[in-house]
This record gives sequence, C-alpha cells and structure tokens, in this order.
Amino acid sequence: MFYNDLQHRFSKLIERNDLADKTVEIKARILSNEEAIGNPSRDDYPLLKGKEFLMEARFLDVCGQAYTDAPSELTTTLAEIARSTLADTSQRALFIATLNAVVRYLDGDLKTVHCRNDEPEKCAEQIIEAIRPADPHTVGLVGLQPAILAVLSKTYGPQNVLCVDRDAGVRGTSKHDVPILWGDDENTEKVFSQCDVVLSTGSTVVNGSLPDMLALSEKFQTPVFFYGTSIAGTARLMSLNHLCFEAS
Repeated sequence: MFYNDLQHRFSKLIERNDLADKTVEIKARILSNEEAIGNPSRDDYPLLKGKEFLMEARFLDVCGQAYTDAPSELTTTLAEIARSTLADTSQRALFIATLNAVVRYLDGDLKTVHCRNDEPEKCAEQIIEAIRPADPHTVGLVGLQPAILAVLSKTYGPQNVLCVDRDAGVRGTSKHDVPILWGDDENTEKVFSQCDVVLSTGSTVVNGSLPDMLALSEKFQTPVFFYGTSIAGTARLMSLNHLCFEAS
C-alpha cells in the first residue's frame, strides 16, 4: 500500500539521521490567505475562495506545507507524527506537512513553501515548458488550478484539455473554455485514458487519491506530473515526477 510504503521510508529516513529518538516539536498551524499566497492579481485560486487551507509544520527552523480541506493544529513530537495512522485527511495533512519540513531540513534544495502573489502564473508557464518534450496533443488536469488551466487552454486549445475537480461549486461549469468535469472515478479514468500527459495537483497525497492517480497512470501508460509544494517531500522519497518552479 502506498501510504504504508511512504510511512516506512519516512521512518527509516529519520532513523538514519538520528532523529527518531529525539524530542522534536512539530507545530502545525493554518495560514491566512495573505500568508499563504500573498496578493495575486487573480482571485480564483482555491485558497482565496475558502475551499482549501494551507497548513504549515515547523521542524526546528524549517517549514513544510500541505493543502487540505480538513485543517487542524497541534504541537507534538516527530515520533508521534511518524506513527500516525493516516486513516483520514486530517491525519494525512499533518503527516505530509511534517514530512515536507523534515525532508527540507535534510535536503535544503527541496521547495516546500508555497509561491506568492503572481508567482503561480509564472510557475504555470514553466510547467507547460517542462511537458513540451513529451509533445502531447491532449493534456489532462486533475484539480482545477486556474493559472495552469489558462496556459493549457491557450497552448493546446480548449478542445484538447480535460479537467476534473471535486469542488461542487465548479461542477458543470467551464473555465477558459474548458468544461470542468466532476472528479469521480469515471471522469478521472477518462482523463488518463484520453490524454497524452496528465498534470495532477500534489494535494492528492493529502486527500488520499494519489494511489488511484498512480494506478491509472500505469494502467493507461500515461505520464503523470504532480505540481505544488504539498507533494514535494513525497515525490522525493517515492521518486515521483514533480514540477514546482516558483516555491521557496
């Protein structure tokens, strides 16, 4: 099981670095919109609409973040976080934010702090450049990230972009002339079966759908690239394709 493997690798990582037996405080808190993303010119990011929150865990002087719709706050030890059951979204959010902070502490080049202001739009442009070598004709987007969708629609044409999202507020609507499909199993499978490349939000590692994305990628032999800071540490430990250019 994916999360068992991830948890095992994380536990081994902290053991190898003599962190397992130390009492280390992990503080997780919910960031305000201004702290999380600044003041971008766009007003349609999920963070700004109150659909998601950006949690932050601090390990010593290093921060790790994770998107979630089930935020919580606590102070605990690294050992306790490592033993989390990961049975629900709230537990996974705490674990992933903490994992990001610890992996960042051990590997300083990892980007685990969300980009701000208009940097998401700059990142979107670079993500498109990153997938160009695959020469895709159709591209899928799992999770409505408006800046990425705008560039996909402009670059490939809205008729060649499929987007799924689990926000009931956008169900059945269109954005940048791309219909927003409900993110159920049927439509998500459609994205992987009909597209040459899929871009997926890294928050799938928090909401629990990441193993499904990987299974569909393998089933249809469709490359999947995860974007954003939430999945930074997991991508490093699990060797996943990760695109994140403007984070710090």
